[in-house]
Amino acid sequence: MATLARVNEESAENPVRTSLQHTGLVIENVSHRLTKEVSEALVNRNTAHVDLLAIEHETDLTPEMRRQLSEQRRQTARTMSGSDVNFDRLNAELRDVAMKRSDQVSAVLKERIRRRELVAIAKPPKWSDLYTLAPVDHSFWWAQTQPHVAPSTTADFRDDGLHFWGGPKVNNYDGEMRTSFGSVASFALQPARFPTSPSGVFLSSPHVELFGGVVAFAPDWDLIQGNGIAQCELFLRQTIFQWGFGSAGPVALTIAEAKGYDSWRLYLKNTGYSRHADMPGFKLIPPVTYNQGQVISTAELWAEIEVRLDIYLNCTGALVWCDPDVLVRTFQWAATPLP
Repeated sequence: MATLARVNEESAENPVRTSLQHTGLVIENVSHRLTKEVSEALVNRNTAHVDLLAIEHETDLTPEMRRQLSEQRRQTARTMSGSDVNFDRLNAELRDVAMKRSDQVSAVLKERIRRRELVAIAKPPKWSDLYTLAPVDHSFWWAQTQPHVAPSTTADFRDDGLHFWGGPKVNNYDGEMRTSFGSVASFALQPARFPTSPSGVFLSSPHVELFGGVVAFAPDWDLIQGNGIAQCELFLRQTIFQWGFGSAGPVALTIAEAKGYDSWRLYLKNTGYSRHADMPGFKLIPPVTYNQGQVISTAELWAEIEVRLDIYLNCTGALVWCDPDVLVRTFQWAATPLP
């Protein structure tokens, strides 16, 4: 159960709360702490709401105007009570009363409209803006990228993407190494931006760009060490998930996943020489389909893209190095509704 806290205007514990107006009292959920900006915005919003209610509750005639109107009515009644009623005079008095009241009410309403505009909670958009608003973006928005590196490999984020330099090498005799380098990029789609599909099924098919290259060297066969091998394979993965909460904290609940090795591959065995391979450039990530019935409609939908170069080296001197570097670039994308 959420914990509640009462806050009074005189409280000095939170300076934001001391700005409350009117009642000066608010109750808050201490498990859902608000930022200073949000707290102030809520206070200002409520203040404007109460001010608008006060304007709405105002009468159209002030007490002074009502007194004047009552006096005019009594004067009209006296005119009508005489034995010799002057209908022209009566007509003029009635006209004057009506005109004066009309002018007074018009002035009050104009002023009320002006004050309502000054304290409006939300201003309407300009007319011209109604035709320039961008459509809802249904894309998975990039949230985070985490690289990992192999031995003797470095990584750095630059303006054009994630760069890797260096690479692993077997330095010990009769050595063997399995390692990898790459990155996992996370993307989020908020419930307010969920797309719709006639069938309820969506296709998620992102892509990445891989530039640069690698160089591999495989030693000759050795009587003691065996085969000299230098292997580098491109592994790609896409996972769609939402966060659940268990006893140990947030838990990723997988909705759809596709993964596997790409056709791009560099493999040398007992060659005794090196070979360079360019990275493939544009590369589709394994696509997945998911049904909106699998998705919790009130929770963010997450997607992970993993791009990884898996390396296997055997025999001393075997290596796979970035040549001159490897550049990984990820992009936002929108799931495609299927008919």
